[in-house]
Amino acid sequence: MFPNINFQSKPETIRIGFVPLVDCAPLILAYEKGFFSSEGLNVELVREPGWATIRDKIVCGELHAAHALAGLCFGITIGLRVLARHCITGFLFNANGAAITISDRLRKAGVVDAQSLKKFITSDKDVGKLTFGIPNIVSSHHFLLRQWIQPTGIKPNEDINILVVPPQLMVSSLESGFIDGYCVGEPFNSLASSKGLGTIVKESADLSPMHTEKALIVTEQFSQCHKEEHLVIIKSLIQAAKICDTHKGRLELASLLSRKEYLDVDEAIIRRSLFTGENEMKSVDFHIFSRFDVNSPSKTKANKLISQMRSAGLIKQSIADSEKKLLNSVFREDVYLEALEMTKKTDISQILST
Repeated sequence: MFPNINFQSKPETIRIGFVPLVDCAPLILAYEKGFFSSEGLNVELVREPGWATIRDKIVCGELHAAHALAGLCFGITIGLRVLARHCITGFLFNANGAAITISDRLRKAGVVDAQSLKKFITSDKDVGKLTFGIPNIVSSHHFLLRQWIQPTGIKPNEDINILVVPPQLMVSSLESGFIDGYCVGEPFNSLASSKGLGTIVKESADLSPMHTEKALIVTEQFSQCHKEEHLVIIKSLIQAAKICDTHKGRLELASLLSRKEYLDVDEAIIRRSLFTGENEMKSVDFHIFSRFDVNSPSKTKANKLISQMRSAGLIKQSIADSEKKLLNSVFREDVYLEALEMTKKTDISQILST
């Protein structure tokens, strides 16, 4: 069922992919603070333009691991628009961190929420069908957008088009009129707002509090052949995530993530979603990197994602027991707990002060 990829007995370099979003923060921080190298791992971070390349490179073995959409773990495992390859996650990067942004044209037409969007769609027949962007069909953003419009009776793909657009192209697509709005992670909501191109109408922390966002994705083969390396990566990310949820850590993150090799976005824009204030996001918990046990890939979180994928028509309502068993093997809380146990041997207070 799965392709036979030959991993080296111990890779000289572990290639970890990421998409330039604020929620890749634990990975960047772990790398920059030397958490991987101090454990004897030679890690190379590979910046990717979007989730399609993350998906394909995980499947083909060009990446050993990746910062990825949590739903992508399930999508790859069942072969959703890709060659099936059993993937797992032993670490979730964050909760929340996304928002829905509409074009300046819609704002000027009086759209401020889902209800006024419905009114606009039904009252102006000459405007044509609106198009909203999402980064991937298995992304939380797809499910969040559906959740936002559902109470109004707006029907996806009937009343509005939903189109996959890479995160980095959301703002330019909005500016060109290619799309009329989008749901995506930061910094691309704040970036559109700062340029006067879009208005944030809903934050995901308000729409669906504590929703799972990104996961560390690896193939099951990698986790089995390189268990020690996998656990060390997760251990390092757990430690980095704790720093990401401190005030000092977020100040450092805004500067770090703004670098050209990472997000290549002005530090002030990144800071908008890392802090709460007049020019920032309104939700106090807009980004959660470590608190409230967000890093644990629990069965409850897995079941919620599977349910959302089923509601969106990505997974059949009734599936065979073998496929159900496969889906239940994706979120590996046991792997997370094993790595968490390893962190107890480390002085966390010393790490938080670095």
